[in-house]
Amino acid sequence: MEIKKLTIQTTDKDKRKAYFVMESQRDLNNNELIVCIAVEGETGYYKTDWRWGENIDEAEAIARGKNELMGISSEESCKIVLSSMRKGAVETPRF
Repeated sequence: MEIKKLTIQTTDKDKRKAYFVMESQRDLNNNELIVCIAVEGETGYYKTDWRWGENIDEAEAIARGKNELMGISSEESCKIVLSSMRKGAVETPRF
């Protein structure tokens, strides 16, 4: 599986970022999970053009590994993703 470099345009370069996947974010053509990125303190998330397969457990493991390479623990990534959610969000991302 090829891993591409992705640049996120954000107003603050010092904000931490976290990779995550959600069951509801799948490619309609092939059912693969779409990789998402949350930026600490920013509302919402970025969808990438990356796909990490159909298996949620494998995709979550890749997300954890990518986050760890950036120095972000599982607990920290959860906090980053939660900081991006609006009040009343209906789905909690899986890590």
